[in-house]
Amino acid sequence: MGEQLYWHAWGIDLSPVYGNFVKHEQKGFGHGIALLRDYTEKEVSVCILDLCEEVCRRARTAGKTGKTIHLGIAYSKESGGGFSRSRSIPIPTNVTMDIYHVCMQLFHEFYDGHSHIRHVYVTLNNLYEKAEVQLDLFEDRSKKTDIGYVMDAIRDKYGATAILRASSFTDAGVTLDRSKKIGGHRA
Repeated sequence: MGEQLYWHAWGIDLSPVYGNFVKHEQKGFGHGIALLRDYTEKEVSVCILDLCEEVCRRARTAGKTGKTIHLGIAYSKESGGGFSRSRSIPIPTNVTMDIYHVCMQLFHEFYDGHSHIRHVYVTLNNLYEKAEVQLDLFEDRSKKTDIGYVMDAIRDKYGATAILRASSFTDAGVTLDRSKKIGGHRA
């Protein structure tokens, strides 16, 4: 028993693993953040855009698109409460601005208008394999999709902060601060 306690103290478990472990297909992509200060209605839109960018990057990397966009907002302790709502769209997407526009619709529809915000999360569910979609006469979807893949390639080659949206450089942006952390903690 002493040897087993010794190994456990070092974080090593030598006992055999039993069971039928199967890797399940991913059900969705999500990203959230607990904000370090109270955010106003104007500031939170920048935060939502940064989170949409990260969710879409992960979906594009996996070769997936999604139809259901979920937005969750928690208010500060003084206000209490929040909301968590989702909306499905007709054509699956992994384009950042498509998801951002749906999130902002949900935000303006369900935000109470005066509470300060302390936690935000965005999720993309109801996943599909990336496939060709019906072309639209009034919108160039292939260009919108290609922009995301090009930005991902630049970030993969030169680092996560090599190319950012201008709003990420404001005080409300969360991407620059998150890039300096590992697992949510200062590196």
